[in-house]
Amino acid sequence: MPETINIRPAEAADLPFLWEMLFASMYTPEGEPPLSRDILARPEISKYLDDWGKEGDMAFIAVSSEGERLGSVTLRLFDPEHPGYGYVDENTPELGMAIQPEHRGKGIGTLLMQRAFEELHAAGIPSVSLSVDPRNRAVKLYERFGFTEVGMSGTSVTMKAQVHRSGIRGAEEPIHKSKAGNKNMSQSAKRLDKEITKRVKLDYLLHLPEAYESEPEKKWPLILFLHGSGERGSDVELVKVHGIPKLADQDPQFPFIAISPQCPEDSFWAMEEDALMALLEEVEDHYRVDPKRIYLTGLSMGGYGAWQLAAMYPDKWAAVVPICGGMEPKYAEQIKDIPIWAFHGAKDDVVPLSESEQIVKALEEIGGNVKFTVYPDANHDSWTETYANKELYTWLLSHSLS
Repeated sequence: MPETINIRPAEAADLPFLWEMLFASMYTPEGEPPLSRDILARPEISKYLDDWGKEGDMAFIAVSSEGERLGSVTLRLFDPEHPGYGYVDENTPELGMAIQPEHRGKGIGTLLMQRAFEELHAAGIPSVSLSVDPRNRAVKLYERFGFTEVGMSGTSVTMKAQVHRSGIRGAEEPIHKSKAGNKNMSQSAKRLDKEITKRVKLDYLLHLPEAYESEPEKKWPLILFLHGSGERGSDVELVKVHGIPKLADQDPQFPFIAISPQCPEDSFWAMEEDALMALLEEVEDHYRVDPKRIYLTGLSMGGYGAWQLAAMYPDKWAAVVPICGGMEPKYAEQIKDIPIWAFHGAKDDVVPLSESEQIVKALEEIGGNVKFTVYPDANHDSWTETYANKELYTWLLSHSLS
């Protein structure tokens, strides 16, 4: 192992890299098709990094002497109502680790694990857990650090280890010694409790109906549209490729105020919730928006985003239209009173139909206000037909907040 690899605490600027590593950590067996990056928008995945910096969050980055980031390890606490895949209890953090594919097999994982165990030991945390596919070769590394199987979550194994000074099972020497030979007492566990102000930025397209200026007393319904992963970046004109902004560009009379933000290149809608709600508030403050008729829709990555934003702010939306997205069924209770019309293509090979089916089924079982349209011959593009359907807008306008 080269001596030039440094393990340092993650900084705010490392968050996009942590998302990249979260995607890299998802194991795909040989011979199976690669996962779509849209999976990062699923709440059960995004919760590993959403609102990063909460109490108990820890992350460390492996960096080369040239400054290249090689891998990361994260630690986060979960609770019984929102458990991670490797959840054991609310006092045991769940560990996640990934190495850039071209740097695997070089001992970087060992260095990251050692640092994680050092920090856990210094904080007085007695145990740590993780979730791993039993076919993943990383299992051997985890076993070296004392992880043993304690359960299953789907097809993945839940493993747990007791935290000790060295990390690697069987090693007796402490990691740090002072010059006098005693344990280094330079670190102690502390807690930060401080209110901060967060600056958010989003480029967006704003459509005002052609009659907006000629009807100065009228308040207008508003649609917030979330695009898919292919339109991310810094050229907001890309957002016009599909969906509501495409329709509004073609029809100046489109009878809604439409907001179509652009997700940054290395981000996902799950990371932009604060910015989206700040944007919505900004438009409400400066334009004649009917607060009882605010609608939410999105496709693919934006479909996941629409489901999630609906669950996070259920009292905001008069109706929601998620297209080829999905959400974990356990969140159904939070959105059961929102009118929802979901759409999906039966032959979708990017986001499986089951992603919509599972949350729709959960809503139906608890009496949720949900409609579901499946296009039998459609692949991933189930949005073109949906947004071209005039019945959709009639349905939206039939719903308003009481």
